[in-house]
Amino acid sequence: KAVESWCIYSKKLLSTTEITSMGEVKLDAKIYMKPSEELTDLIQSQPPDSIPDHVAKELKDDRLSVKSIQSLKGLLNKNDKKRLCHALESSEMLLPSPEYPERNPVLEARCQQLRRDQEEREYRRLTKNVGNNFGVGEAPLSTQMKELNAILISLLQFVVSVVCAFAFGYLAPYYFYGTINRGTQILCGTAVAIVVGIADLYFVIRETLHNEGFVLKKID
Repeated sequence: KAVESWCIYSKKLLSTTEITSMGEVKLDAKIYMKPSEELTDLIQSQPPDSIPDHVAKELKDDRLSVKSIQSLKGLLNKNDKKRLCHALESSEMLLPSPEYPERNPVLEARCQQLRRDQEEREYRRLTKNVGNNFGVGEAPLSTQMKELNAILISLLQFVVSVVCAFAFGYLAPYYFYGTINRGTQILCGTAVAIVVGIADLYFVIRETLHNEGFVLKKID
């Protein structure tokens, strides 16, 4: 019964078509059985003259078709048919696999070009928020010198502001209260210099952020 069921199923599949074409993909609808050692021993135990040529040829290729299984079944006696059922159960069914043709080289090159274009667009989308100078050559020397001068001027203004604030805080107790205590004068000068330095840094950072395109929102 196992042999008959397997043969009926294979016949139904083969009755559709020998070769199925799905567009450019071809599929050989034949089903083969990879014989197990038990099935191979069973076939080789039969008289050599009784084994059909196509069965012997397929056995050398290590696969048997539905036609070969049916031919083999007609040659066996009752006991060997029982052995055939067990041998088929331990064998492996080889299902057909599609055959894909080689792709057109022109089409493959076009697909690769489209993939590269898509990757380039994706890269530009991810890096569009990066500064305009990203990935570009160095700015002209005149532009670099202007930026350096602006930095040096800001630094000089900060130093002068802090020094002047310290001098004012140092001399204020003497001129306002007549105090000549050095400790008090240094403490007042340091406090005034810190306040002026923090205020100056705030305005410098704010101006720098404004030049870079950042807008500071007012807190309600």
